[in-house]
Amino acid sequence: MKGYLTEFKFQKPVTVYNYPKGVKAFYMRLNDDLTTVAAMDVVVPKVGELIGGSQREERYGVIKSRIEETGLPIEP
Repeated sequence: MKGYLTEFKFQKPVTVYNYPKGVKAFYMRLNDDLTTVAAMDVVVPKVGELIGGSQREERYGVIKSRIEETGLPIEP
């Protein structure tokens, strides 16, 4: 998807942000819409992802729920 955006759609660097929560790690901060997370990538043609980042989830209840959604154990 990201390659398509830079190579064909825009033909220049793009910033992709607010990814669907299902495609990113459980510890990324859930946005207020409850379907996306606070994550971003800067993608460059012919290179791919150049920079990536995300805000980490700091709310205990939310991260606990996200861990349970993914089926991971709460305790090590």
